[in-house]
Amino acid sequence: MIVPTVRRTVRERALLDAGDHVLVACSGVPDSTVLLHVLHRLRNELGFTLCVACIDHGLRPESAEEVRQVEMFAGTLGLPFVSAKVDVGADGGSIQARARERRYEALHELKAQQSATRIAVGHTRDDQAETVLGRLLRGSGVRGLAGIEPKRADGVVRPLLDCKRDAVRRYAVEHALPFADDPSNHEVAFERVRLRHEVLPVLVAEDPRLIEHLAALADEAAELQAFVAAQAPAVPEGQAAALDVDALLILEPPVRLHWIREWIALRTGLIPNRAHLTQIGQLLQSGGEVLLGSGWSVSRGERGLTLE
Repeated sequence: MIVPTVRRTVRERALLDAGDHVLVACSGVPDSTVLLHVLHRLRNELGFTLCVACIDHGLRPESAEEVRQVEMFAGTLGLPFVSAKVDVGADGGSIQARARERRYEALHELKAQQSATRIAVGHTRDDQAETVLGRLLRGSGVRGLAGIEPKRADGVVRPLLDCKRDAVRRYAVEHALPFADDPSNHEVAFERVRLRHEVLPVLVAEDPRLIEHLAALADEAAELQAFVAAQAPAVPEGQAAALDVDALLILEPPVRLHWIREWIALRTGLIPNRAHLTQIGQLLQSGGEVLLGSGWSVSRGERGLTLE
């Protein structure tokens, strides 16, 4: 069922076009290995070409051998292979977040070098459910509940997003694909691992279709977010002296908060959280100041709404 599901996902979510040259990110774990194998099977039918990329984070002694395994697998499929080694560093924050940031930086560099038009990565429906649940537990709004984007503006696509993780693994075993398991997927120090192995099983016992329901919630939230965004006026570029509060107040509340979020993001690079947006909504009525962090604040004074 994996191949028909991926075919449908690619078509219905408009992930790939005929003529695309796709850089497939393959780390050698089951999800990305299956992604590569399935896209290889669909490439002629759907009219795209492939190259394979593997990123070595250098976090484990066996990582270099895993890169060689992916290279050999790409060779058996007759596909070009490229790789890069990144320095995850130790500059604070989550090591997984740093690794993800460096990985995508490297993938985009390889995409440019290979003249690729898309980067395909192997997130599954289970990854989507874990993302939505994690954001729900952190108090995310609708924007966060949209979860993992099937198709990002920077060319990243996720053809396995409608496939269940256990079905993907069965496919890998049934087709005798070479893969390695990432030991970090069992380290409970990471939030995603705790959700996967400790929280979700309890919830699935209550609702066996929970993974499907959380993934559907993500799709619905994404559609709602897209609708709200379409109703919002364009955010002006540059630095306005102050914004007309009355013009903001005539907007419907969801549209207003979306507009304010985009205005702040465009000006500062910060994505205000739900609490910040609620506070800004209140200061539109009563005045005051909201501290956003990184030295930025939003305030309402006699001139209107300012971001400084």
